[in-house]
Amino acid sequence: MNLRIRWLAPLLATLLLVACSGGVSGTYEGGFGSIKFESGKAYATLMGITRQLDYSTDRDKVVLKSPEGNLVLTRNKDGSLDTPWGTMKKAN
Repeated sequence: MNLRIRWLAPLLATLLLVACSGGVSGTYEGGFGSIKFESGKAYATLMGITRQLDYSTDRDKVVLKSPEGNLVLTRNKDGSLDTPWGTMKKAN
C-alpha cells in the first residue's frame, strides 16, 4: 500500500470520530424550561427549579445523570435536543 494511504486513512478516521462525538455546549430552551451545558456540568431548569447534573455524550445521545436515575436526550441533526418535555433548541 502506498505510504500516504497508510497514514492518511487513520488520520481521516480520527478526524471523523472527533467531529461526530463532539460535546454539548450552550443553552437549550423549550416550552417548560432550559438546559445549560457549561464547564462539564448541565444545569437543568424546569418550572423555575434548577439542578446541577453530570452528563455524558455518546454519538447522538446526551445522558443527564442524577441520583434518581439517568435521563437520555437525543441530539437531532439540526442541533436541537429531544427531551421528555418536547424539543429544546439552542438559544442564541
